[in-house]
Amino acid sequence: MVVDYGSSPEQRAGTREICQRHGAEHVAVDGASVWSRSRCMNVGLRLGRTKYLLASDADIVFSPGYLADACERMRAEPLAVVCSQMFDLPEDSVDTVSRAATSTEPPRAEEWKDRSAPRYEWFHPSICMTYTSCFQLIRGYDEFYELWGGEDDDLMRRFEDLGLLPTALDTDSFFLHQWHPKFSGLVTGRDSEPVQRNEAYFRSHRSLVRNHADWGRAAAISRAERRYA
Repeated sequence: MVVDYGSSPEQRAGTREICQRHGAEHVAVDGASVWSRSRCMNVGLRLGRTKYLLASDADIVFSPGYLADACERMRAEPLAVVCSQMFDLPEDSVDTVSRAATSTEPPRAEEWKDRSAPRYEWFHPSICMTYTSCFQLIRGYDEFYELWGGEDDDLMRRFEDLGLLPTALDTDSFFLHQWHPKFSGLVTGRDSEPVQRNEAYFRSHRSLVRNHADWGRAAAISRAERRYA
């Protein structure tokens, strides 16, 4: 499933064609005036019908055995939230990744990893897998968060409050984060007002269930409609 959040008509048409080619469902979100990763993710989470759900961004490259290893860990530890260490690709990898996107050969993730730098010592909360029903039980990501920052840590903390255990894979599986300019088109940096607002909200809110009961719908939602049920 690919959630197309506020793309231009031209970009949306291209994304839809790619989804049709690879058998993925394309879900378009209209009226997205402000970038909200939380609502973008929630549109997919609410529509999810699989046993497990792996939340991921579009700029992630998984090692070949990642999904199999993550599912095996979930079968062994049903109360886990499966995560892994993130490796950041360098800026000079952009051309390599772009060429791989049009190649019939699988990405050479192991080779790319050697050029990457690990982020955090244990795991990164933005890419995680657990039961779909657990995501839906707490109404997904908190849709208060907009532009950048906070929603991943917030979700993981609520999973822990639910009784789930963040669990890093101890196999050779990993994922790579593609290089891109930070804050491109969004905010000016960590000291910006939107980022500060998100951080203050994260510190002050500890409830388990968030969002209005109509969370994660593809139609536009105003701030007034986001009041908690």
